Amino acid sequence: MTETQRKRAVSRDGTEIYYETYLQDGQKPQLLFVHGVGGDLDAWQFILRPVLAAGYGSMALDLRGSGYSGHPRGLKSYAMERMTEDILSVIEAEELEKVTVIGHSGGAVCSLAFALAHPDKINKLILLSPSYAPPRYGRSKVLRALYAPFITALALISPKARKPWHSPYPRGKHHQEVEVYGLARTIYKNSLASYLLISKTLIHIDFEGALPEVNLPTLLVAGEKDGIYPASVAGVMREKMPDATLKVIPGANHVLPLNNPKEVAEAILQFLRG
Repeated sequence: MTETQRKRAVSRDGTEIYYETYLQDGQKPQLLFVHGVGGDLDAWQFILRPVLAAGYGSMALDLRGSGYSGHPRGLKSYAMERMTEDILSVIEAEELEKVTVIGHSGGAVCSLAFALAHPDKINKLILLSPSYAPPRYGRSKVLRALYAPFITALALISPKARKPWHSPYPRGKHHQEVEVYGLARTIYKNSLASYLLISKTLIHIDFEGALPEVNLPTLLVAGEKDGIYPASVAGVMREKMPDATLKVIPGANHVLPLNNPKEVAEAILQFLRG
């Protein structure tokens, strides 16, 4: 029987990071799940079930500004370095030498950054709906220059987080790439500032030149009809990363963990066993 434990780690800047472990007797976590921006660790629930049933002890975190983790207000609090430190804090709290890191969307970008910063902490890397560059809406340098001051100003005047919150993810619902009501509700409950500042970080990333440095067994899983991080982006990553495999799920959009958990879980398990 799998036991769930709710825990907290402390990141380098003092931010509390909420995470959960899912273990059977005597197990240590083997997998660490990192959710996408605007979500929380409950987004993994449909993938965790078959993974845990296969015997892989796991853990999942709430990134800073999400769920039950801390919601810092500083403009530099959501730099990519801070978020990679959040991942490291959980691994260190569990006293683990290495884990397999699994990230989705913005969480996949954070996981990629973590792999570049701490390759010694990773056995394998699994990136769902991944990217090494900004999403489509942030590709223009002109637009990025306009976004940055607007996002910063809005984050500074936005209200503080109302209360800890995990989004409801009903089974069987088809999730659009932009769930306006659901996203607005989650941001309202959590923090508009954190969502804006993480988004600001993501529209300025550029890891293309560093991709050959990720010399880890890596699985890339992309949706054929992903409109945020297109499958062609994952194709570039496969070509540039030394030990990467790409699986494209036909007809799938960006929200792979919720819309295509069966296919994703099967791909993960096949990769782990391989």
